[in-house]
Order: sequence, then structure tokens, then C-alpha cells
Amino acid sequence: MNSQGTVRSPARSPERPAPDGPAAAARELGVNALISSVFLIGGLLGLLGLVLGIAALVGSRRTGAGRRESATAVVASVIAIAVSALVAVLALRAAHQAQDWGWFGHVHQQRGRLVRLLLRTAWQVPFESGR
Repeated sequence: MNSQGTVRSPARSPERPAPDGPAAAARELGVNALISSVFLIGGLLGLLGLVLGIAALVGSRRTGAGRRESATAVVASVIAIAVSALVAVLALRAAHQAQDWGWFGHVHQQRGRLVRLLLRTAWQVPFESGR
């Protein structure tokens, strides 16, 4: 019993140490990188999360604090980098196919015709005086 009259259970496990700053920051970077990995910025966040996660993982071996958070950061960052790389490859492939299909050349040809049509139409409209 303690001073308040309650009995503390001896089966309660000791509390884990709270994660340190770099481990928590790396975890947040890794998770945010994973969420935003489809928008190529996730790859950059993943690189930062990976570097910080590895540094926090090395530091957690000494102190024991933040080991799970560091491992989560490393795994999430690696997945985010892989997804961002896949998105970049697919985007480049789609752009290359669009160029092969002539989409971009067609757009440039039509743009020239549209500009000529607009200029011709603009010169045909009489100027109105302000009187």
C-alpha cells in the first residue's frame, strides 16, 4: 500500500524510456514521407528521415530510448523512397509515350493555328471610339 491507501500491482511492467528527440523527429519524417511519397517530395523527406533514423538508431543502442521509433522511421523512409522512385519512373515512362504518340507536336501545331486565328479575328474587330 502507498500513502493514499491503494495497492500497487507487482505484475506491472516497468515503463519504457520516452523516445529522444532525433528518434521522434525521424519517425515523423518517415511517416510524412510515406504519406507524401506519391508526390515525389516524399522521396526527399524519406532521405532525411532515413539519415536521421539511422543516426537515432545508432544512438538508441547506447541509451535504449527510441529504438522502436528509429526502426519505424528507417522502414517508413525506405518504403517512401521506393514509392517515390516508382512514381518518377512511371511519370517519365508516360511522358515518353506521350511524346512518341505525338501529343506534344500536335499541341504545338494547333497552338500556332489558334494564335493566327486570334490575331486575324482581333484585326477584324473595328475600334470603337469613346465618344
